[in-house]
Amino acid sequence: MIPNLLSTTRSALVTSTKDDVVGIMAGARGDGATLLFDPSGTIRTPPGVHRVGYSPIHQARSWDGAMMATRSLVDVARRGRAERGDDHWTERASALLAPLLHAAALNGESLGQLASRVDQRRALDAHDMLKERYGDGHPSVSLLSGVLSTEERERSGIWSTTSGLLAGVRTDAAREAARAAPLDVDEFLRGPHQLHVVAPSRHQALSVPLVVGLVEHVVHSTYDRHAQGARLLLALDEVANVAPLPRLAGVVSEGGGQGVVTMACLQDLSQARARWGGAADGFVSLFATTVVLPGVADRATLELLHHLAGRHLTPSVAHQRRTWGRPGGTTTSWVERDRASVANLARGRPGYALGLATDKTMNWIELTPAHRDARFSRYLERAELSRESRSRSR
Repeated sequence: MIPNLLSTTRSALVTSTKDDVVGIMAGARGDGATLLFDPSGTIRTPPGVHRVGYSPIHQARSWDGAMMATRSLVDVARRGRAERGDDHWTERASALLAPLLHAAALNGESLGQLASRVDQRRALDAHDMLKERYGDGHPSVSLLSGVLSTEERERSGIWSTTSGLLAGVRTDAAREAARAAPLDVDEFLRGPHQLHVVAPSRHQALSVPLVVGLVEHVVHSTYDRHAQGARLLLALDEVANVAPLPRLAGVVSEGGGQGVVTMACLQDLSQARARWGGAADGFVSLFATTVVLPGVADRATLELLHHLAGRHLTPSVAHQRRTWGRPGGTTTSWVERDRASVANLARGRPGYALGLATDKTMNWIELTPAHRDARFSRYLERAELSRESRSRSR
């Protein structure tokens, strides 16, 4: 993770569960700002780092932005539940939430005020404001009119589902994060700035909607500005827990041609299967290169790597002995063997990682700590000197 952040010339969005990476990067590079988004409210701001906020209301100032923000909230809430037949309710909830988000943005309401509006089931004033602004034909007015004219029992279910979509924004920490100065996406994508999203494990269940919304907002903004030179590195550590993007496969497969390069870190593919279901089986194909560190214990992951390694012919030499033990000739035969056994893949080699190239050929890669590599050590030394200087000044 650190070497990629030190060497990239792109803007970078980084996710992690701890503040160690942002602490190192705060003083390592001087060519861009280091920003922090902390949806849990538990992370200390390292010296030289600036906090930024995010709220889906920030996106919703335009109607299209409101639709995108709503889709993100719906996708996060619906993960793994589509088979239970809740598509009708989430679809209707999105028809209610998108106009309310847009109205909240136009009225300057906070995230807390929006959540209270939904809990209290108040929408008539928002409907009247949108109708006055756009007229009857605008989608925001049509959608909200349709929900409000729905039969009472069904309408009650729609309100309840909409309230559930906002479950992750009801904490004081989430509302505080939403009140912070929002990320200036245009300036950020001029780069090479770095935005670190830190979400400790105990807060992830609540922080995921805001994290996913922010990441998708930056990704889509990069797509929109790609022709003007926007480039983004997504460095997603613990991606299955911190930033489980519902459309991760699409970002990986299509993002490269629109300025977004993705580096995702998983414990093994069992994490991916739990989050993305069958789509996870294609991750090894979608990512151009893969690095496998020792210690993987998931059998399905190991068997996949075992099959990818394939088999090869190796020489087997037999030495012949004549009568009375006198040496004779030798014969060589070729035997087909596995290139790597499941056990060898699990154990790995000390000091090495297994690398899969773009053509899925495998090689052992020697691992060199960043602080021992001349390309990166000077940056890390600068970061350490910067921390010591700030410590003395305090």
